[in-house]
Amino acid sequence: MKYSESLERATRRKISTDAWTDEQFREAREKDLSERTAGTWQVVAAALGSLALAALLTTAKLVEIAERQPLGTWRDRQLSVAHGVDRLANFLSLNRPYDLVIDIRGSGTSAGRQIDTIDAVVSSTVVPPVTTTTAAAVSSDTTSTTSTSTTTTLSPYPIRTVTAADPLRVFLAGDSQMEFLSQAVSTESGPRALQVDVEFHISTGLARPDYFNWPAELVAILDKSDPEAVVLFMGANDHQDMADVDGNRIVRDTPEWEAEWSRRLEVTLDLLRAPGRQVFWVTQPPMRDADLNAAVSRMNELAAAVIDARDFVTAVDIWPMFGGERGFSTRVASPDGDITSARVNDGVHLNRTAASWVADLIFADFDRVWDFAG
Repeated sequence: MKYSESLERATRRKISTDAWTDEQFREAREKDLSERTAGTWQVVAAALGSLALAALLTTAKLVEIAERQPLGTWRDRQLSVAHGVDRLANFLSLNRPYDLVIDIRGSGTSAGRQIDTIDAVVSSTVVPPVTTTTAAAVSSDTTSTTSTSTTTTLSPYPIRTVTAADPLRVFLAGDSQMEFLSQAVSTESGPRALQVDVEFHISTGLARPDYFNWPAELVAILDKSDPEAVVLFMGANDHQDMADVDGNRIVRDTPEWEAEWSRRLEVTLDLLRAPGRQVFWVTQPPMRDADLNAAVSRMNELAAAVIDARDFVTAVDIWPMFGGERGFSTRVASPDGDITSARVNDGVHLNRTAASWVADLIFADFDRVWDFAG
């Protein structure tokens, strides 16, 4: 392009248009924004609609949340509403995708979800008995014999040599407290050869088998595997009313409640009894909430009485490690003596660091029972 042509284009007169005033510009901008944005009520309606749709798509989860609430009128109301929404979703077939995912994963089909009472487990399960053998004693005159009985009990120390080729079979079970503890046991065993299986379910324990039945679940697991060490960490969710086998309510913090909770622990532990197996019950740590702290302290005492009568069960007592009678503290002295954060913000759960300390206590008990020199 020639220089003269560029100059001509640059100086060519442009077609002029009417210039907008500031007021005209503001009006146009506000009109454009109003067309592009939704009003407050539209946003709220869209959000509520999305929540309602999400609820209809996952009604089984709504029912599960309602079921795990403490027994009482409020739970009954929540459960009634949840079942109503679930029936509506079934009618509209909106919850089919979620139910399909649950079926594929196998969730909700475990024995812990299917059997509602602990007594139903006991009536259908044969606990390994203490066996008795009879030997014939021959008298010196060889003309008569007498029978003498010897009782064979489960050995309190089923020691064997554990090797990499034959690792110790360990099963960890419990509520949400078991999540961090299972990570520590699985990854920090050092030279110990462990084969670790884990199962934990939030908001579970011994108080509400109608929501999740741990004895039933443990029996089903033992039918499939034969762990030599079973570690249980549960109880923080049990400070609530229970129902007996007839559906009668057992109010918490009463002698009746303590007797029933102790019975359920006895049943759970006895179902785990087998030759060569040791059970480790992790006690509860102090809690921030005063009522819950008093409750778990009492449960620790009840558990101690149950465990003392069973030589195949060991209490892993973590109560002193996390404050003991001094009470709850977010920061405590570590095994090395350093003051360290040990709890999460809810005032209930141990954090990942503290879980490692508990794992070390469990490993010490393992070392006492089994020989890891191999």
